[in-house]
Amino acid sequence: MKTTFISTISLWNSPRNALAKMQVDLAKANQEIATGRYSDVGLELGYRAGQGISLRQERSELDALIDGNGTVSLRLNVTKTSLDNIRSTAETYLNSLLSLPPLERGAETVRDSAALNLKALTAELNKSSGGQYLFAGTNTKQKPVNDYIAGSPAKTAVDAAFLGHFGRTQTAPTVFDITAEEMRLFLNDSTNDFNKLFDGSDWDKWSAAADKNIESKISTSEKIETSTNANEAAMRKLAKAYTIASDLGIAGMRTETQQVVVDKVMQLLGEVTNDLVEIQARLGDAETKVKSANDRMDLQRKILDQGVGRLEEVDPAEAKTRVDALTTQIQMSYSLTAQLRQLSLLNYL
Repeated sequence: MKTTFISTISLWNSPRNALAKMQVDLAKANQEIATGRYSDVGLELGYRAGQGISLRQERSELDALIDGNGTVSLRLNVTKTSLDNIRSTAETYLNSLLSLPPLERGAETVRDSAALNLKALTAELNKSSGGQYLFAGTNTKQKPVNDYIAGSPAKTAVDAAFLGHFGRTQTAPTVFDITAEEMRLFLNDSTNDFNKLFDGSDWDKWSAAADKNIESKISTSEKIETSTNANEAAMRKLAKAYTIASDLGIAGMRTETQQVVVDKVMQLLGEVTNDLVEIQARLGDAETKVKSANDRMDLQRKILDQGVGRLEEVDPAEAKTRVDALTTQIQMSYSLTAQLRQLSLLNYL
């Protein structure tokens, strides 16, 4: 019979080495129960880890698009509110001109109301949201519309156009001598400097907005216009109507000439209402598309989450069983180590 000797220290260290691995496994199992996910996804999935990364990248892209659509929706909503205000002011002014003959209301009242409305229009067109001007088109950092005040490019140009055509200023007493036909020609001649201010390239004396509207990517495959700008025909007509009523000297004109001015203002305001409704309809359509895109992407996110879950999520019951088994093994290891430490030849001598 052959006897093999083994040292006591070897007996003590044998369960200790296994214990360290079990403690590591127990920590991983507890982590998986807490997070519901493999502690080392790459090790667990192997070659399928790339599939999980791809699904997460698609999820992140959808998250970014939905977050961006939140900003787009806010811009559309604020813009529509401003357009409501602009349209309401124009309709109220038009109704006031229609309900009572302007000459009975008083030319001063017509003039002063128009001046206030022009200021309100400028204020609405210069509104911003999130640090971007709403009516600036793609030129979002530039204030879209200049105030119509003494010395401003637009006011200076109107004064010059009036003086050049009639040979007098708007406040001169001789404004009374302007005939109805002369005023009609001035207001309707598309080639004169006054009309070029609103209908031609001289509009840049009013507006610094870009003609091109903002385009937003609202889904992985859709890109749409999500803004409007101060260069739209509706804005030009409104500015023209309020300027005619407020700054062509209507209060000093003879009755027939005043009527020509008021008729032109009412014509422009009537056209503006339809133009504003078209812009609002366009923005409303964009808002609907954004909402539909969000609904679709939200559904896609749920599908991607399910795909990631199937790859990376652990079975809670299996993980709990593993924790229980490892805990039992560790306790047995502690017990065995304690018993080995009590082994000594002295106990048998």
